[in-house]
Amino acid sequence: MPILKVIQTPNGITAAHRVVLATLNADLGNPSFKLQLHSYPTEEDAINNQNLLWQEYPALPVTAFDPADPTASFERALIEDVSSDYAGGTWVPATSSDDLELAKLRKWAEVKGERDRLESGGFDVPGWGCFDSDSESRNRISGAVMAAKIARDASQPYAINWTLADNSTAQLDADGIINVGFTLLAHVDGIHQRSRALFAEIHAAETTEAVDAIQWASPQLVEPVPDAVGELAEA
Repeated sequence: MPILKVIQTPNGITAAHRVVLATLNADLGNPSFKLQLHSYPTEEDAINNQNLLWQEYPALPVTAFDPADPTASFERALIEDVSSDYAGGTWVPATSSDDLELAKLRKWAEVKGERDRLESGGFDVPGWGCFDSDSESRNRISGAVMAAKIARDASQPYAINWTLADNSTAQLDADGIINVGFTLLAHVDGIHQRSRALFAEIHAAETTEAVDAIQWASPQLVEPVPDAVGELAEA
């Protein structure tokens, strides 16, 4: 324990999560465990049970339970459950005989947290300003790009009034929103390329000092070029 993953909650950003209680629902038709899960700003807070920011009560099937290590089995199951908010997180054991492996686990969790923060932290489109890039915004942009493409294919006009990150607005035509879509793709791809490179560095590190020295550097975003905009519109 705990699970390391950056998650935005109504009470603030959390990065470490631990199961503190599991209650068996013995319904013969659908037996399951109801968990009480606490979320904290840092791993140290989670270990020391301080600065609690959020509580959730996810459910897991009884098959997730391992009597040899109940808490760890629930936490690992949450990470493996693709429908869980904690899917893709990093589980850190309470103790480890391999300090290097533990350092690698923590560093990769740190990199993934920064990756997710940057991916959802907005992106600049030259000439327009900063666009939101949280999950909902990314879906909206994808939908708008598709609508713009359909309109262009049908030789119909297209315009959309988009609210930017600073709450100002931009009136975009089909070319404009397609350009935004390409800039978003470049934003996300650059971040994930950087995280993959750092994963390779972490994996290759031979000492804890080498792991600790690995730091995130902001990826250089690739601006879309006019030909690429045209290719997206024709795709």
